[in-house]
Amino acid sequence: MDKLVSNQNVNLVKHPLYFLLALLAVGKIVKRIFEEQLKRCQTDYFDFYMVHNINKNTIDNYRNFDMYEQIMDFKKQGMVKYVGFSFHGTPDMLKEVAPEHPWDFAQLQVNYLDWDVVKAHEQYDIVQAQGIPVTVMEPLRGGGLVNLSDKAMEKLKEKYPSTTPAEFGLRWAASRKNVVTVLSGMSSLEQVKQNIETFINYKDMTSEEEQTADEIAKIIQSQGEINCTACKYCMEVCPNKINIPAAFSLYNQYKVTKNKMLFGVYYDTLADSEKPEACIKCGLCSKNCPQGLDIPNLLTKIADEKKKIAG
Repeated sequence: MDKLVSNQNVNLVKHPLYFLLALLAVGKIVKRIFEEQLKRCQTDYFDFYMVHNINKNTIDNYRNFDMYEQIMDFKKQGMVKYVGFSFHGTPDMLKEVAPEHPWDFAQLQVNYLDWDVVKAHEQYDIVQAQGIPVTVMEPLRGGGLVNLSDKAMEKLKEKYPSTTPAEFGLRWAASRKNVVTVLSGMSSLEQVKQNIETFINYKDMTSEEEQTADEIAKIIQSQGEINCTACKYCMEVCPNKINIPAAFSLYNQYKVTKNKMLFGVYYDTLADSEKPEACIKCGLCSKNCPQGLDIPNLLTKIADEKKKIAG
């Protein structure tokens, strides 16, 4: 993104322009990357700067190379206003990261499908308890909440005929009380205009709209290649407490969107004990499944797909 901005004349922008830049947990070359980002963005400071993508594979780099302290040095020099982090790990890991420093913001995956499916609400609650404001990424789940199935779209239009899926999803994310910014990936000028319109005329979600969002989420979870309704009866008897509905939902979305990267990112937000790989094939889940699903074999299929993607 910083390279893209460098090819534009930022001086032509007539309204306030806020820079949010991220730094991967790469350690020793922090200063070199930071200086290059300033140069490319034609600025002498960034409004928001964050350690990007803290997860099980990067957390050691972030800590061992004192990345927070390095970025704080930039802040003391007036080159950064607010310091934060984006997160792609488990709630337990976030309980460690959030209180480690006086963060100015945390960037989390927040949308009405993942609120329960991958425990986004737990992560939101953790940073809220620490008094850390939230910036939202993936409010529309990589387009998955825009390109709704026929049944899910019928539910939305039945209740709110003039509301677009994008508007509905963005407003849902923005209605969380600790959210200060909603980031949306846009691929056309028309999408930019639509999203601006959503927030110019912004209103918090009503309780009725919240209920509709829950209903749409349940429809999405029940459709796709695996007909799971997310009743969680399987989890009640699973000795390893695998998050079976989450695994099925992620797989269903992946088969629709074909987005390997997002599938991998969301998959890794599950704790190792919650992932399909933890299945011991006892079969108790299948006996408790109202849909009669062969859950152990489906979990094996999902785990194999993840390995295949990871190479």
